[in-house]
Amino acid sequence: MRTGLKIMSLLCLLLIIPSKSVSQNTQIYKHPTLNIQFEASKNWIQIPRPEDKLIYEVKSPDSIIHVILWYTTTEQSGRSYLEKMASMKDLIVNDKPSLRQINNNDVWVLNVPGYEQKIPIRTLLAVISHGKSQIYPKENCLFIVQIWCKKKNYEKYKTTMENILSSIQLTEKK
Repeated sequence: MRTGLKIMSLLCLLLIIPSKSVSQNTQIYKHPTLNIQFEASKNWIQIPRPEDKLIYEVKSPDSIIHVILWYTTTEQSGRSYLEKMASMKDLIVNDKPSLRQINNNDVWVLNVPGYEQKIPIRTLLAVISHGKSQIYPKENCLFIVQIWCKKKNYEKYKTTMENILSSIQLTEKK
C-alpha cells in the first residue's frame, strides 16, 4: 500500500513541475533566416520589414507587445553596443546594462523607458554575443532582441515580456 502511495505522490509531483517544452497555449517564433527564436502565446502577427529582411518583428494578437529580432557584427562588445543602440533608439538609460544567463548564453539587458513614434514605451533591449565573425575576424557577432509595449500597459505585461526574454534561444551551437 505504501508503495502505491509513493508512486501516486511522484506522479502528482511530476504533473506540478513546469515543463520546458512548449505548452498548449504557446508556440515558438523563429526568425526566418537567423538562428534565434522565442516562445510566446499563439497567433502572433508578423510585421513586414521589406527594407531589411534580417529584421523579424512580430506583435501579439492584441498588438500590445512587439518583439523584434535581428543580427549585426561590430568591433564593439555586446555591452557597449547595447548602450549605443539604446541611445540611438531614443531610450532613456539611467542604469548600466545587467548581465543575465539565458539558455546558456550571456545576455546583456536593459529594461528602460523610451519612445516609439513619440508614444511612451517600456523596452527590454538585449544583446547576445555569438563569437567572432568569419567574414570580419575583428568583429563580434551579436543577436539583438527588443521587446516593447506602451508604457501604460507595462505593469500588466512586464511578466509576459520577461518570460519572452527568458525563452530566447539560439538554435545552433557557437
